[in-house]
Amino acid sequence: MPGKKLTPKDLENFRSQLRLMLGVLEGDISHLAEDALGDGSRMEFQGDEGEIYNIEFSLQLLERDEQTAQSVLSALGRINEGTYGRCEDCEDWLIKERLRVMPHAIRCVDCQRAAEAEQR
Repeated sequence: MPGKKLTPKDLENFRSQLRLMLGVLEGDISHLAEDALGDGSRMEFQGDEGEIYNIEFSLQLLERDEQTAQSVLSALGRINEGTYGRCEDCEDWLIKERLRVMPHAIRCVDCQRAAEAEQR
């Protein structure tokens, strides 16, 4: 079920939401990098398995947050280009509810399901 083209007010609301998300992500990225990598002064690491697990986990979260931040930046770019809210695959308009839940979404629900099914 395709959505409708977003109004200028909708676009401004999503722009604000995306900027807020980006700010939170940048804070998380900074914190996770500090947890995982420290201040860079350690030349040799001699931690126990629990500490190694925590570092690996922080690195995985860091990678996920960096990918999400890139998606948010891309969504902000699409707002500026006038293509925000269109499905990357079928080019239908995404429904507002999808964008409210995931404002950096690039596909409608049906196309996202199809893309995920192809990856399996």
